[in-house]
Order: sequence, then structure tokens, then C-alpha cells
Amino acid sequence: MFIFRLVTPQIQAIFLVSSLLVLGCSQSCDYELTEVHEAGMGVKTTARIDVTGMMCAHACGGKIKKELLEVQGVANAIIDFELDRETNHAEVEFDPSQVQLDQLVAAVTGIADGKLYGVQAVQLTHFAKAANLP
Repeated sequence: MFIFRLVTPQIQAIFLVSSLLVLGCSQSCDYELTEVHEAGMGVKTTARIDVTGMMCAHACGGKIKKELLEVQGVANAIIDFELDRETNHAEVEFDPSQVQLDQLVAAVTGIADGKLYGVQAVQLTHFAKAANLP
């Protein structure tokens, strides 16, 4: 992490996103990935996963939430569903030392052998106390 103190935040973000794209996907990443760092009350990481194919909040959203919560390292999952919205999303809080992003995506896209849901984009947000931000 020493090198991060020598470069601008924009270069840090490019490096981290590039690293995730190269190292973080065991399968092909066919979704848009963005990553941000924000000040917060504590240290945590969340992923906003934009999911296509959800038709309802209870059955579809419930199944997606259940599969995400079964991934080791996931602390919480919330489904944000609106009927007329093309892409709904799951907000997932997780420990990046225990789970990689591609495991979260696979939990969603693997439902029904990949025939129901797709992932269009993921936004990773790393929260840290302001003094510890890169």
C-alpha cells in the first residue's frame, strides 16, 4: 500500500479497477465495473449489482437474496426492485478478504443454470474512516 501514497486518487482507481478486471474474474467479465472509496463510520465493502431478468420482488428477489447470503463472507444483501424498471439491483455488504466479486456475480448468474438473471454492472464501494482513505 506504500505506492498508493505516491499517486493521485484517479490513478489509484484506475489501477484497482484494472487489477479487478485482470485478477478478479475467473470467468469472463461481461459487466461494467466501477470502484469508489468513501469515508464512513467504519470499514466495509459493498457491491451494487445491477441484475436483469427480475420479474418480481418476492420470488425472484428472494431467490437472489438467498443465494447471495449463502456465499461465505457476505454479511447482508438487500434487493431493490421496481416493477417497471429494466434493471433492478442487489446491495451486498461483504468481506473482500473472504469473497471475491466474481463469486457474488456467479451466485446471481448461476441461478437456474444461468437462464434467468444477468449482471449488467457492478459498483464496488469501499468505506473507511476518513483518515484511512487512500
